[in-house]
This record gives sequence, structure tokens and C-alpha cells, in this order.
Amino acid sequence: MRTNEGEVQAPRPRLQLLGRFRLLQSGGETASPGRKARAILAFLVLAPGYSATREQLAGLLWSDRGPDQARASLRQSLRELRELPSVGAAIATARDAVTLDPAAFAVDLHEIRHAAAARDLPALAGLLEHARGDLLEDFLDLSPAFDEWLQAERPRQHDLILADSLDAIEAGGLADMKDTRNILRSLDRLDPVNEAVVRLGMRLDHAAGDGASLHRRYRQLCDRLESEFAALPSEETRALFHSLATNRDAAPRSRSPPVEIDPEPASPGIDMVPLIMVAPLQVAAADEQLAALAELCADDIRVSLSRMRGIQALALEDAALPDIVSRGDDALGIYLLSGSLRRLGGEIRANVQLADAATRIILWSDSLRSGESAEALVDAVVGKAAGAVLPAIDRDLNRRLREPSGDVATERALYTHARVLIRNGRELPAVEKGVRLLEKLVEHNPQHFGARLLLARIYNSDFWHQLAGHDVRRFRDTAERHLQAAAAIEPGHYSVRIAQAWRLLRRGQIAAAQREFEALLAGLPHDAEVANMCAVGFCFIGQFDKAEQLMQRAFFLNPFPPSDYHADYAVVLALKRECEAAEEHFAVSGETGLMYGAARLANAAHLDGGAARLSAVADDFVDGFRHVWQPATEPTLADILEWACYNLPLHPAEHRDWLTQGLQQMLEPRWPATGGGGS
Repeated sequence: MRTNEGEVQAPRPRLQLLGRFRLLQSGGETASPGRKARAILAFLVLAPGYSATREQLAGLLWSDRGPDQARASLRQSLRELRELPSVGAAIATARDAVTLDPAAFAVDLHEIRHAAAARDLPALAGLLEHARGDLLEDFLDLSPAFDEWLQAERPRQHDLILADSLDAIEAGGLADMKDTRNILRSLDRLDPVNEAVVRLGMRLDHAAGDGASLHRRYRQLCDRLESEFAALPSEETRALFHSLATNRDAAPRSRSPPVEIDPEPASPGIDMVPLIMVAPLQVAAADEQLAALAELCADDIRVSLSRMRGIQALALEDAALPDIVSRGDDALGIYLLSGSLRRLGGEIRANVQLADAATRIILWSDSLRSGESAEALVDAVVGKAAGAVLPAIDRDLNRRLREPSGDVATERALYTHARVLIRNGRELPAVEKGVRLLEKLVEHNPQHFGARLLLARIYNSDFWHQLAGHDVRRFRDTAERHLQAAAAIEPGHYSVRIAQAWRLLRRGQIAAAQREFEALLAGLPHDAEVANMCAVGFCFIGQFDKAEQLMQRAFFLNPFPPSDYHADYAVVLALKRECEAAEEHFAVSGETGLMYGAARLANAAHLDGGAARLSAVADDFVDGFRHVWQPATEPTLADILEWACYNLPLHPAEHRDWLTQGLQQMLEPRWPATGGGGS
């Protein structure tokens, strides 16, 4: 800066109190005085009026010494401060007091609070990004009295930062999405279980239409509270999550003519599969417009459900329910999908729920309000209902079928049991058990389409690297055999077409794969699994905006998003170079498969301090790869990179380079590029 005489004046020294104490001048760290002299400076910066008595300072820092010795030590420390060119002029000493001129320093804590008070979100985001560590984290064990003061001052300053930052965000009305997200990410780092921060973050996710981050943020809070305190989120937080997660606007449904995708032929009677009774939506009497909307909703829901494999959907009149329940002993479960439409002022509210037909226990429910048009409301109701059914039933069947019994040992019951084991199994033994059941089914009935298709999918999955080892060709060949058999049974089925689209993608036939993904989405707009699998396909093609839109659609449709949704979304974010957001989804997913691990490590190479933060993940990845390596020679880093490119067929080439270069950067210290990685 310049004085009135035009002379250049050095910028103010800066005190960093968050993390390790640092005294900075012109961007560089200056020579620091002794530890207790630094403690005096830090205490004065935070003291009311920037002043303290000599008796107070002596008692704070030399409480274990006699009065005369403490005063002498204080004089020596003050002398050290006065001898520093950047500090001496700012320290005023009197007979009874020591005072600091606050205008002489820039202080990180003060800068944060000033930016918050000024509602300067860009500046606040930048300051919080660099605010890492506890207050004066290198000052413990200085003296008993100072330690006691510091232990009380840390939470006080922490709470002030949180309160001021939240006030600044609230005052902005969540309008500045980018800076607000960065601020919340920093606040979450400072206090991972602060529910006020989480609630504000959930509101931001909802305002941005980001259902994936809404679920991730709430799930992360639940995991942290359970791990640290064996507690649940507060009732306020749970209620907010339910409100936001169940009242998001649905993406409009495509009105283009659907492709011809054959639904599963209906089986005669009620067989050993879950049975869903779709009841008419209830409306107020004499409201013809509302009655027409209710009929349209029910019809579209039945059409969507009829395309889902492994369930049966029947239209229901209320009078028929007791009779069907009484005759439904052969069904694996009978569920009732019902709801109502009603007018509230100028809006229409739709309530939909899925319940166990026998016990009337509600498994899922949702409430939606009309937006711009009645058509939009129909789209939202159908999308939510059709998307929620299968996940809700799977959760219920997982409870019912943990131990198979003799009365469900029919072909359809075994298939349903195997499907539930595979969809919900997080451990290898559960998936193996499901696969053995499916292999038994196709041996008994080679024309069992569902078993063939599910086997093709699981043999192509990352999960099987734990059995197949590095050379997965045998499992790929097995998957191809089951896929060809399924295609011969029902060549136009959407699941066959998804598998074929992925086969085209692996072969580099990008345009053909993209056409298949787009046709599937047009024909099955309400299937969360289709949305998720096509999202990953578009991600691997390099169309990240389309992929992210579809992932959000999958989170919207499925009220119980599985862990792999978060991991898949993390891959999309990583390739979009939204590295911190990607790592948050990787971390909360809990997925430990090698392919997800490879993408996570490639992303970590671009994180601030990623090598240190994900050191344990890198170690687990190396151990996992060594465990599945089959050749007699030790694997090299080149082997890993070749494996990653084969199993993650990213297009175009620069995305494969992102993967291999990131992996190489993270793994080179553990796994030299030439030679073995050790025993």
C-alpha cells in the first residue's frame, strides 16, 4: 500500500490461529518468538478489548511458578515480542496491562467473521477452505491454566464461525449455489455432526434439484451419529429429510412413442411372486376432472408395473380386496397400492402409499402437489409410484426370505429369493448363495429367462473379481452364454437390450450403444434401475450432463436408493472434475469393489491432500488386486492400468488418460511401474 507521501508501506502481518500458529509477512512465515510469547499474542488477539492484565497473563502461562519468577518470565516474553519488527509497534505495555492494536494485524478468525457479516459468500468460501485444524492446535500442554482456557475457547470460536456462516447463507436465500456448497463443505469438515449445517445443506440440495446429494448428506449424518454416539438424527432433521425427499418436482415424462419392449407374459392365476393390487385413486364426489386424472394415474401406473419382471400387477376394485387376500396363500406377498386426489385451494394434492394387503402396514408413502399443470402431476405420481414399488417390496421380501422354508420352494419363489439375495447382499456369501440358486434354476429349466438374465449381469459385475481374479475371461464368457440364452427366449426385452448396449460399449461401438440407451429410456421412463444403468452408460460415453440428469432421476424414482447409486454418481462427478463432491459420494456409498476403487483413487489424485486422505483406500485397493491376481509372477502397475482400461471402458481417450494417470499417481509409491510390488 502507499502512504500519503507516496512511500510504499509493507502489508499488515497476518496471524493464522486455526491449525498451527503462524505469523506471516508478505505471504511468507516470519521468525517466531518463543512458544509462550506466541501464546501471549494469540491470547491478546482473542481477549475482550485486546487487552489483559500482567497478573492475568502471568497466571495463565506460568501458573506452576512463584509470583516473582512468573513476572520475570512474562517480562522476558514481552521483550521477545517487542523485538519483532512486525509486532513490537503493536504491543503497548503499561504498569498493570498489556494491550494489542488490532488494526496492526490481519487475523484469519476475524477475516472469516467479517466476510460473514458482510454477506460476502465468495470471500467466506475461500477463507473457510483454508481454515483447517483446531484453534491453536500446536499449543496444548503449554501450562495447565492456558490449556484450560484453550479447551473452552476452541468450541466458542467454533460455534461463532458456524453461526455467522449459517446466518450469511440464510441471508443470501440459497441463491449463490456454488459458494454456498463450498461453505457448507468446509463447515461439515469443521463439525461433521452439526445438524443445523446438514439441514441447510439438504435445503440447498432440494433447491438445486440434487436428490443424490440430499440422500448422501442425510445418510452420511446417520452413519456418523450412529458410529460416534449410537444416536439417530433429531426429529427436526428426520422430518425435514422426509419432507424434502418426498416432495421434489419430478422430471417430466417423455411423451414420445414408446419403443416396443415386450412385458413378461402374465402367468395364469396367482403364482409364487409378489402380487401388487392397484386400487383406483380416491377422489371427492362429483369432481369429474379429478376423477379423470385419478383414472389416468391408475392406468399409467398399471402399464408401468406390468413391464417389471418378478411381480404381478392387477387392477382392483375395493370390494375385491378381501377375496383376493383370502385366496392369495400361494403368492409370495400381496401388496396394495392406493391413494387419493383432492383439491386444496388452487392446488391438487396426491397421496400415494404401498401397504401389506393383509396387515395394512404401510411400506412406503408419498405426498405430491400439482405444479404447472395437471399433466405434470400425473407424471410425478406415476413416476413415484412405479419407481417405489420394487425397492419397497425388495426390502420387505429381504425380511421375509432370510431363511427359505419348504412352503416357498417353488421355481418362482427360488428365483425371487435369489434376486433379493443378490440385490440386497453386501457380502460375498449372500451373493454366492443367490447365484447357486439361479444356476440350479437354469439347470432345471433352461428357458428360465429371469435367472439367465440375472446371471449374465452378476457374472459381468465388479463383485466377481473377488472370485474370478485378475483374469475374468471365464466369467465374461459365462455371462455371454447366459445373455445369448436370454436373448433367444425374449429378444426384445429391455434387460436384454441393456446388456447388449453395454456389450456394444465395451467393443467401442459408441453410436450403437447410445441409440440403445436412448430407446430404453423412452420405453421405460419410470424404472430407476434402467435410469441408473443408462446413466453409467452415458457417463462412459462422455456425456456427463445426461448421465447426471439420469442419476438424479434414479434417486427421484427409488425412495430407497442403494449404495451403488451413490458410487455410480460419484464416478459421474469425478469425470466432471467435481472432485470433492465425488469423494463425498464414494465415502458414503461404502462400496469397496475394485472398479469403484480404481475410479475413487483416480479422483483422489486431484483432491487437496488426496494421497494422505485416501491412503487407507489405496492400501486396500493394492491388497485387493494382489489377492485376485492369478498369474505366478508378481503384478506390476502396468498390469493394474491395463485392467482398469478394460473394465472401465471410458470414451473418449482423454477420460481413459484421466483414469490411468490418476491411478499411477496414487499407486506409484506403493507399486513401482516395473517389477513386482513386493510380497
